[in-house]
Amino acid sequence: MASAASVGRSAAWTAMAIAVTFGATACIGAVDRADFDAAMRARGGGMTTAVVRDAMAALALEYGVTEFQVTSVNIGPVETVDVTVRNPARPDQLDSFTFDGRYLSEPTPVPVGAHDDLDAQSFSLGEVPALDRVEGLVDDALANTAFDEGQVTGISVNRTEAIRPTVMVESPRSRALVVFDADGAMSGVHPL
Repeated sequence: MASAASVGRSAAWTAMAIAVTFGATACIGAVDRADFDAAMRARGGGMTTAVVRDAMAALALEYGVTEFQVTSVNIGPVETVDVTVRNPARPDQLDSFTFDGRYLSEPTPVPVGAHDDLDAQSFSLGEVPALDRVEGLVDDALANTAFDEGQVTGISVNRTEAIRPTVMVESPRSRALVVFDADGAMSGVHPL
């Protein structure tokens, strides 16, 4: 049987080992929450290629297809993707969805006007290789605006005469829209 002094020393050594372990792991690499949040906002706040891929996979599952067309993709901070999809079963109808990084919303019908040319507005995700490098779009937009405290607040992809991903960059004193081509090459910066 162990003596009381032996048990006491063992408990003291265990407590000291736990304290050293917690102390070492809590300090190494620790980041203040405000600094972490600011860094996340500056880097796009959750706008990633992975969240776009996950949203498209959820939509493919929703419709039971491998390919579909969209008329708009809007990527927002905190892993949010809003998509307007051309219903594969009814190509004359549009549905709007929101993907929150984990779950796909129920479809919301989108009105289509008599003069809307859905063929001219629609595109497949395969036509926009830029969406395979969302983090690169964020980095390029921030570098090409060079705003003090600049943050990417959204990425939008639509088709007018061409498919053009656009990235909104804002700071306390400036705003700009950075335009890319479908492959992800920057084509211009437009101060707002």
